[in-house]
Formats: sequence, structure tokens, C-alpha cells
Amino acid sequence: MQKHNLRPLTLKEKSVLEFIEGYFIEKEIAPSFMEIKDHFGFASNNSVQRYLKQLQNKGYIFIPKGNQKRAITLLHPSNTLHKNFTSPTNYNLQSTGSVMPPPVTEQYSLPLLGKIAAGLPIEALEYDETVDVPLNFVRQPEKSYVLQVQGESMIEEGIHNGDMIVVEDTNYASNGDIVVAVIENEATLKKYYFHKEKNLIELRPSNPTMESMWHHPKKVNIKGILKNLLRKY
Repeated sequence: MQKHNLRPLTLKEKSVLEFIEGYFIEKEIAPSFMEIKDHFGFASNNSVQRYLKQLQNKGYIFIPKGNQKRAITLLHPSNTLHKNFTSPTNYNLQSTGSVMPPPVTEQYSLPLLGKIAAGLPIEALEYDETVDVPLNFVRQPEKSYVLQVQGESMIEEGIHNGDMIVVEDTNYASNGDIVVAVIENEATLKKYYFHKEKNLIELRPSNPTMESMWHHPKKVNIKGILKNLLRKY
């Protein structure tokens, strides 16, 4: 069994881990893929496998090779449930430490959710890879994710096509914030301004060749605020 350094969990990963733990506590066996899929309403077992792979890569569970049923081994319980684990043997646990590890010495591993461009809303995207981000780039790792920029609408902010951005999940923005916004199932990266007198939200590009987008507040779904920029040279 490989040993992994614990890394912070996204909210969805933590939810899956807590379900697995709760199942162990109630039934003293691991849940099946189908039971995890049904509980979260995933479209297929592929989604279950992605989340379990992430949990294994981050050091919280172990899944042996082969098509073994109910073979999930818990290595570390989550913060919210670890007091309930009174007998590591019963639940196949090897540690009763907290789910939130000490800070990684250099980087956090954040989920890469896709490209910020017209297309599917962010929550509909599945991810199966992560991006390592310097610690000082992330304030709340459990609420943060990475997107790849597609297009040149924010070039005057120094954000170019192909750049990676660190986004903090929130549904609130202040005037001047660079936001990830979804309008009618299309995602965009723009500067946010609410014009109270018009009761309209302006999504303003930072490119003199492009014009602002104007929408009623009910049509704009804020998905996060840009917190940092990653670029490889």
C-alpha cells in the first residue's frame, strides 16, 4: 500500500468521504460504488471512481486493484466524524487523526474544473486532475479551484489565453471584482459592476476591442472570484 501526504479536500470530496465514513459507522462495511452513486445522484459509476481516485491520491482511502466489492479502506477520518471512530479495527482504519492535515510544505493540490469559456456551467463539469498551487496563492483551499482561461477578454488585467486562474467559490461579488459568472449555461470571466439605478449587472471585459455584457441580476449566477493567476513560461 502506498503512503500519501494528506492534502486538503474540496467540499465535494469531503462529502463523499463523510458518506463512506457514515456507512462504515452504521453498517461496519464499506459502501458499494452503486450505493455511493445513488446517494449523490451521479450519472454513472465513472463519477464515483473519479472521486474515489482523488481521495486515494490525497491519502484518505485505499482501494486495492481488481474488481473487489466493498473494498474501500479508510485511512483517515473526516473532522466531523472522527470522534465516532472508537475502534479502528472495526472500521478498517489505520489512523484516527483529523481529516484536515497540517499545511503542505509548499503547495496545495486544487481541482482543475475545466476552461472558463462559453459552454457548460461549471458545476456540470467533471474533473479527474488537479493543479499544484503555491500556499500563498490560496486563502481557503477547501473553497478554491482552478480554471484555464480561453480567450483574450481580460488581457489588460494581464490574463491571457491559456493562463490558469485560482478561483474562490462564492456567490457574492463587489464592484470591480473579477468574477466567474454563468449566464444561461455559459461561463465567462469578467469584471463585475452592479448599476443600482438601472438594476443591471455589467460584466466588463478588459479588452478595448470588446464591449460589456449587461444582464438582469436574476440571470447572472456568480460562481467565484478570481484570487490569483498561474502562468508557465
